[in-house]
Amino acid sequence: MDQSSLNIGEQIAVDFFTRHDMRCTRFTDQEMRQSKTPDFRVFKSAEFVLYSEAKHVQEDTWLEDQLDAAPPLTLVGGLRNDPAYNRLSAHIHQAAKQFQAVNPSREYPNVLVFTSSDRGCMFTDLISTLTGNFYAESGAIDPIYKNISDGRIREEKYAIDLYVFKDDFPGGREKEHIYFQNKGSKHYFRLCELLGSDPSLHKVIPQS
Repeated sequence: MDQSSLNIGEQIAVDFFTRHDMRCTRFTDQEMRQSKTPDFRVFKSAEFVLYSEAKHVQEDTWLEDQLDAAPPLTLVGGLRNDPAYNRLSAHIHQAAKQFQAVNPSREYPNVLVFTSSDRGCMFTDLISTLTGNFYAESGAIDPIYKNISDGRIREEKYAIDLYVFKDDFPGGREKEHIYFQNKGSKHYFRLCELLGSDPSLHKVIPQS
């Protein structure tokens, strides 16, 4: 695949699968004209094994945009909800529709690869988006994001069998996180096999 035609998120997704001895191929132009599609079909040797979509979370420029538009000596800013959760849930919502268009019977795994270029959007934000919980360092769990996790992605988040999250900002590029969506995923052990990951070593994130 010609990686010069890929955006940052797509490049990182291709690199992830390449490291696990898998290769990505694009859908044809005709297929993309006919319906929604995710970014890639993924193969292990000659065997087709899964679908993958890559999403890039770009840096939030909300404050900078206000500063650029404001007259000199004008105060800008204000209160707003943390945008990370809304952006992540929007990406999940869109990806679920893309996967549904090509894999309606869930015959194959669906893998969503996030790349974040925004320090304000971390892997912990993805977990909170999916579970609806804030996880304190003390071990306390506060269900303050249920309006997001149990909102429009309540069912859609389970359309994705595996989430991969990669930082792409200074100091974070080497950090890569994998979250297996165990609940409702019939492909859990197949994905473990494809990635060479031992299920007995996986950390289980508490839901409540």
